[in-house]
Amino acid sequence: MEHAPLASYSGFTFRVISDRWRTSPLSAIGALERGGRFNAPDAFSVLYTADSQFTALREVEALLVDSDGRLRGVPRNPDLLLTLECTLLRVLDLTLPAFYIELGTSLDELVASSPSRFLVNARGEHTPTQRLGLACFRTGHISAMKVPSAANPEGSCLDIFPESLIIGEHISIRDDNGLLQAELIGRLPNPLSL
Repeated sequence: MEHAPLASYSGFTFRVISDRWRTSPLSAIGALERGGRFNAPDAFSVLYTADSQFTALREVEALLVDSDGRLRGVPRNPDLLLTLECTLLRVLDLTLPAFYIELGTSLDELVASSPSRFLVNARGEHTPTQRLGLACFRTGHISAMKVPSAANPEGSCLDIFPESLIIGEHISIRDDNGLLQAELIGRLPNPLSL
């Protein structure tokens, strides 16, 4: 992991949150408390985002494909679909399979819904992707992982470690109306400049 190739990313990513969290739209407290695909509960924070609005909606199961192959909306409480502007300097790209063997993973493992993380976590254990996320977080030199979407085979997710952001990295909500203003700014020194 220490020698994993990292790339920078500057552009847009998308996030769906429940409207009730509009006062803290860039908080990752939900993922910290309940865990997620790449983090176990109470281990560390991950801000889960996606490459498109469509992928973001599929990832939170707001859109599902029915048995006839048609896309269907799911009745839900109000959601906000956020556009985030990001500058990240240290992204591990796990959409490229060349690195899978060295990491001991595979595409199937990265997008697997089985074993259920909820059942595994209830036993006090971690899924393979949660162990991978923890290894990436613990390196201290990875700010985010670009991973294949488990819900949209053509999409990807950008899973950001807020506590790992370094000076020069930031995430902000794009809102020309000024109604939702939130920003995460890297404050850690860049270890490569020390």
